[in-house]
Amino acid sequence: MKNGYREVKNKKGDVLYRIKECVDDSPHTITDKNGRKRTIKLREKRAVTFNPSLAKKQIYEINRQIEKARALKASQAKKSEYGDCAKYVTFLTADKKGKETDGKVKVVLNEEAVGKNLELAGYNLLVTSETSMSGSEIYSTYHNLWRIEESFRIMKSQLDARPVYLQKEQTITGHFLICYLTVLLTRLLQIKALDNSLCSEEMFNFFHGFRSVKISDRKYINLARKSDFIALLAEKTGLPLTSYFLSEAQIKKMLSHRF
Repeated sequence: MKNGYREVKNKKGDVLYRIKECVDDSPHTITDKNGRKRTIKLREKRAVTFNPSLAKKQIYEINRQIEKARALKASQAKKSEYGDCAKYVTFLTADKKGKETDGKVKVVLNEEAVGKNLELAGYNLLVTSETSMSGSEIYSTYHNLWRIEESFRIMKSQLDARPVYLQKEQTITGHFLICYLTVLLTRLLQIKALDNSLCSEEMFNFFHGFRSVKISDRKYINLARKSDFIALLAEKTGLPLTSYFLSEAQIKKMLSHRF
């Protein structure tokens, strides 16, 4: 590949990202306990990646911000109204001939900042002290950090971890322990048992929404609405989750299923 990049593809052969890596001793300036600054070298691994999908998203966002800046410029908006798109403009004081004065503020599109951001769209530099990890492992670890925030969101939204309507320390500890264990079991089910093919939010919606009603001694009706998630889960587990009528044996099979 050009410039030493190698391609990482999915099972279909589509390029997920391009990556190259190196290990080097990098200089760092530190302040010792006596307040003196000195330079030390630390061995680090760097992995540079280019993600085509991310590049498209970032280029779209950059162009959107540029159009917003142009519209605000045309309407002579105040500097405070530019928000995030302010990084793509320069505010100058100029007269009618373009000479800088202490008068009216002139807004000019910052072509250099626009060009630099467009050129770097899709690129990412990861630096770590874990020099034995491969570039792909570093990339995967970094891009799975979102799962940590998702876990906290699950505890708040799906498991009602907060607010806590408890007073004793033991019951509060037990409440959070149950929440943590639930998230752990969900992750094991999602990643280990189901090959990370189903999202956690859909899983919880299924847990909360799956219902069946007993209409006779050995017959039940499945009240769950059909969805792509339920169809995929039924395919992976072999359980009769998509059947409208369920027998007592099928109900027992679902309740006793082990992953």
